[in-house]
Amino acid sequence: MISIDYTLILVILNFVVLLIVLNKLLYKPINEFLTKRKQEISEDMDAAKQAREEAKNYELQKQDELKKSSEEIRALKKQAEKQAEKQASEIVKSAMEREKRILSDTEKLLEQEKHKAVNELSNELAEMVSELAAKFMSESLKEDKKIIKKLLAEEAKREN
Repeated sequence: MISIDYTLILVILNFVVLLIVLNKLLYKPINEFLTKRKQEISEDMDAAKQAREEAKNYELQKQDELKKSSEEIRALKKQAEKQAEKQASEIVKSAMEREKRILSDTEKLLEQEKHKAVNELSNELAEMVSELAAKFMSESLKEDKKIIKKLLAEEAKREN
C-alpha cells in the first residue's frame, strides 16, 4: 500500500507555500507588468495610427495649400499679363497720340512756312511789278516824249 510519509506532506506543503509566495511575489507583478506593457503597446499603436492619420491629413492640407498657391500664382501671372498688355496698349496709344501731335505740329509749321513763303513771294512779286511798271513807265514816257515832239514837229510843219 501506499504509505504517506510526513516528508511527502511537507514537500507538498512546501510546494503549495512556494506557489503562493511565487504567485504573490512574481506572477502578479509580472502579470501586471505584462498587462501594462500590452496596454502601453496598444496605446503606442493607437498613437502611431493617429499620428499617421494626422500626417496624412497634414499632407492633404499641404497639398491643398500647394494647389491654392499654384492657382494664386496662375491668377497673379494672368493679372500681371493683363496689366502688361494694358500698359503696352497704353504705351502704343500714347505713342500714336504723340505721333499725331507731332504730325499736326509739323503740318501747322509747314502751313506757316508756306504762308510765309507766299507772303515773301508776293512782296518780291509786288516789288518786281512796281519796278517793271516804273521801268515801263519811264520807257513809255520817253516814247511819249518822242511822239509828242514828232506831233509838234508835224503840227509846226503844217502851220508853216
